[in-house]
Amino acid sequence: MKESFYQKHPYFSAILIGLLCTFITALGTAVPQIIWLDTNVQIVVTTVFLIISIAIGIIIMRKTRFTLSDYGFQLSKKDTNHKVWWYIPLLAVEILPIVIAGFSSEVSVLQYFILLFFTVAVGFNEEIYFRGLALKFMEEKGRKNAIIWTSVVFGALHLANIFNGKSPLYLVLQLFFAFLVGFVLAEIVSITRSLWIVIIWHAAHDYISSITGDALDKTALIILAIQVGVLSIYAICLWKTINTGDTSKTTKK
Repeated sequence: MKESFYQKHPYFSAILIGLLCTFITALGTAVPQIIWLDTNVQIVVTTVFLIISIAIGIIIMRKTRFTLSDYGFQLSKKDTNHKVWWYIPLLAVEILPIVIAGFSSEVSVLQYFILLFFTVAVGFNEEIYFRGLALKFMEEKGRKNAIIWTSVVFGALHLANIFNGKSPLYLVLQLFFAFLVGFVLAEIVSITRSLWIVIIWHAAHDYISSITGDALDKTALIILAIQVGVLSIYAICLWKTINTGDTSKTTKK
């Protein structure tokens, strides 16, 4: 059988998938700003672009030789939950900013609902492309290589944050945090073979980040530094349970 493009060029395919996801998201963010829409309307428009991106991602999935279940649209097996510590470190990372920073007083009731739909769309979108498509393409080179490479791509594409005017220390921590998030989530998908938990966590993380404020003060730096520390330890421990086998044999029936 003739090899597909992503089989011949898994590294390049992973980069292209990441760029496609980033481009559509950036477009959905830029368009409403260019035409000077209200903040809430901007978020709604961006959410629509994300939904379009999700649809494109699923179409790409269905065009490959893998099934949606192969990509992770299935529930994780119960015997894998203990291998990922029942996701306790992920819960700790999200509880931390709520306990330390509390909820932002600048978020209105309407924005709570708008941000909920927006962050759910973000969670689905990024996980479909990075821990779904890119990770599966890279598994042609083995699971551990797939985890490392997709995490590098995920972290590198967050370099766009350099233009948001934040402090160098915050940007470094944020970049490292993005890499670690990509690394840990890829490990979880490799162990559980399911995208659902990482989609839920990703959405929850972005939602909590949105409603706890974005002040770049000492507290924010401390929270981010602790989160990086927790994820670093979690990543190291999960790494020991990853099988090195090639899972590219699975195909559509």
